[in-house]
Amino acid sequence: ALDLSVVDESSGAVLGIAFTGNQVPGTEKIRTIAHAPDGSYTALRCIWKDFDFLVETVAEGRDLAILVTPRTNATHPGHLRAKLQLQYGAVGEIEPGDRLQFGDLSFQGVPRAESEEDYLRFDFEAAFGISTRDEDLESIRGRIKEKEEDYWQKKRSYGDLATAYDIVQNAVNWLVVYDPAKQRAVTPVARPWSYGWGNRQEGGYVQFCWDNFFVAYMHAIESPELAYNEVLELTRYIKALGFVPNYAGPGDVFSEDRSQPPVGTLMVKEIYKKYPNRWFLEACFDDLLCWHRWWADNRDIDGYLAWGSTPFSPMTDRRHSTQNNHQAAAYESGLDNSPMFDGVPYDSIRYVMLQADVGLMGLYVADADALAEIADVLGRSDEAAEIRQRADRYREKLRTLWNEEVGLFLNKRMDTGEWNYSISPTNFYALIGRAATQLQAERMIQEHFYNPEEFWGDFIMPSISRSDPGYLGRDYWRGSIWAPMNFLVYLGLRNYDLPQARKDLADKSLKLLVKNWNEGGNVLENYNTETGGYPGRSNLFYHWGALLGMINLMEAGHMAPTEAPLVN
Repeated sequence: ALDLSVVDESSGAVLGIAFTGNQVPGTEKIRTIAHAPDGSYTALRCIWKDFDFLVETVAEGRDLAILVTPRTNATHPGHLRAKLQLQYGAVGEIEPGDRLQFGDLSFQGVPRAESEEDYLRFDFEAAFGISTRDEDLESIRGRIKEKEEDYWQKKRSYGDLATAYDIVQNAVNWLVVYDPAKQRAVTPVARPWSYGWGNRQEGGYVQFCWDNFFVAYMHAIESPELAYNEVLELTRYIKALGFVPNYAGPGDVFSEDRSQPPVGTLMVKEIYKKYPNRWFLEACFDDLLCWHRWWADNRDIDGYLAWGSTPFSPMTDRRHSTQNNHQAAAYESGLDNSPMFDGVPYDSIRYVMLQADVGLMGLYVADADALAEIADVLGRSDEAAEIRQRADRYREKLRTLWNEEVGLFLNKRMDTGEWNYSISPTNFYALIGRAATQLQAERMIQEHFYNPEEFWGDFIMPSISRSDPGYLGRDYWRGSIWAPMNFLVYLGLRNYDLPQARKDLADKSLKLLVKNWNEGGNVLENYNTETGGYPGRSNLFYHWGALLGMINLMEAGHMAPTEAPLVN
């Protein structure tokens, strides 16, 4: 790899690693500008100490060119080092000299650079370029300009949603990393998370189940290859576990006790609509079917579905210590500290939280409907009948969670039979499972979605009702706004005649996304409901935050409508 680092000569400090979303005080700020899915063009701005510079790249086959342009004259003396180095524990030798060479890759400094052992040095006085070709600076600039124009032309083709498209591309493509152990590409949720899960070594990553199915869908707007790859790398875990794990990281460390919300088949269906290649469905159907059956076999309690955690041994990693308890079940929901779970007992014999969960059942039924459609396309009639029978059974149980007095589907305690009046956007997931009538859906929207004491406001939707005693407007799932919640509620709205609610949710979601992008180049993990900004506990550059933009791209017809059936 060609490694760039910045040296502050006044202090001797070196910026050798730079992250999108770095929150350590006094460290660099990376403002991403562009990233084509295939890496043909990238651009970012780096600000560190008083150094401020633009880095652009073009990649064509095995050719690479880099253009570095200082934006301001640094008051501190400093320089940039360009060094060829072996990555991911590879063994070999690199020849020093004016022309840095490794194998058939050769980098030439332009203009002529001072050689210091095995790196090239460039002072921050003017723009400079590095290329695998024997070309001058103007040639590099020309190639950069050409690829830059291709990127912006694609962006402009989205019209009023050009910014939404741009944010999605930045959010997903800057997070693709290489896993050297399995020799694959993956898209972890954030760069700092990958650094931590990789024990601060090259090749670190972390996958979360529903996060990564969502990023597969976001990849699909531009890159079928990355979308397919993300899905297939997730479904591989099913062969060993029977389910897609809550988390997975280097060294084959993954949750063996719990999964995460079942949205995988939903996203597979939507990716297939965009790129209808039958082999893709064939490659993942049996694994998805196994995961579908796993929920009914392991999380059913008296005919309802509940979040849980099935114990296992031996425990080979410290993260395995959280299992078969209330917190592990909450982790399976993806809503780690939601007030909906406060006071709900956990059954360590049946391995479930004693609460029939509207959100889980709505997602499971919707996922099953999607899987049955895929079975039809593949001619798997026996499996299609099995899946539909199971989907209809749980849909009918979900309908029993309708509370006529409240006008909403409510979670229900399985030990006492009491309703849980702590409500969140997951109570709307009955819409994605098509369990509500049109009249029920209208009541839900008028009495709850548009209720300013619950979910309506300048910024929506809070992850727990504003009137809930546990609402903070921040602190993760105790009031912050989360893009996947807005996205899933939006998918549910599409199943009913609710055009104004759809438009309002889309408009407010885009407003929230663009506000944070324009103010700081951030795509937040979650958002402060009161201010629409940073909530105090959130990664600054986390890919699923861009789902707020996907809502609008779908609303405008750039992605197929989820309610449309698959065509064989």
